[in-house]
Amino acid sequence: MIILSRMPLLKDPGMQQPPPPIFPIFRSRITCAVLTHTYVGDKEHSITALAAATGTDSGTMAREVSRLERAGILASRHVGRTKLVRANHAAPFYGPLRDLVTIILGPAQVLSEELADVEGIEEAAIFGSWAARIHGESGPTPVDIDLLIIGRPDRDDLYDAAARAKSRLGREVNAVVVTRSRWEANKDGFIRELHSRPVVAVPLPHGNAA
Repeated sequence: MIILSRMPLLKDPGMQQPPPPIFPIFRSRITCAVLTHTYVGDKEHSITALAAATGTDSGTMAREVSRLERAGILASRHVGRTKLVRANHAAPFYGPLRDLVTIILGPAQVLSEELADVEGIEEAAIFGSWAARIHGESGPTPVDIDLLIIGRPDRDDLYDAAARAKSRLGREVNAVVVTRSRWEANKDGFIRELHSRPVVAVPLPHGNAA
């Protein structure tokens, strides 16, 4: 259980660093983006959709997907002339790799990047079922991500950032904004519940509080 306070939620410098070189599958931005979409989002994607989501061309994406297929990391099927790819659930390393991708490339890292330029955020954290799974609680795979924001951000900027994170993660991002005074008062039932449940810190490396 992790309690939010004026101190940073979780001091985890690794979340602010690029994937370590010991993991050669994380060899490029495109590789990381493909793994995030297929292992964190855990959905099928066309080559065209993956290319658009990662800001590259279809040829480059097709070569990257082929490389990951040969390694057994991705699986594919054809629907008409469209090739659909997803995480290879039959791979013996599927579960550990999914967990690794979630920790290294998953929601906290993606949200950290997308929230970096949103002013007025004092702290941010993932709560709800996703945080519970990360902390080892059993249950079904979460279908969305609950995001707690402490501060007074511009709502349009925040929801734009959440929409970008949704596109990258393949899951809905539900942002809840709470003022610092309401959070620290800890009086209403919703806030008390948040104080008592696991959360996963979203690093804000640029210190974007107003």
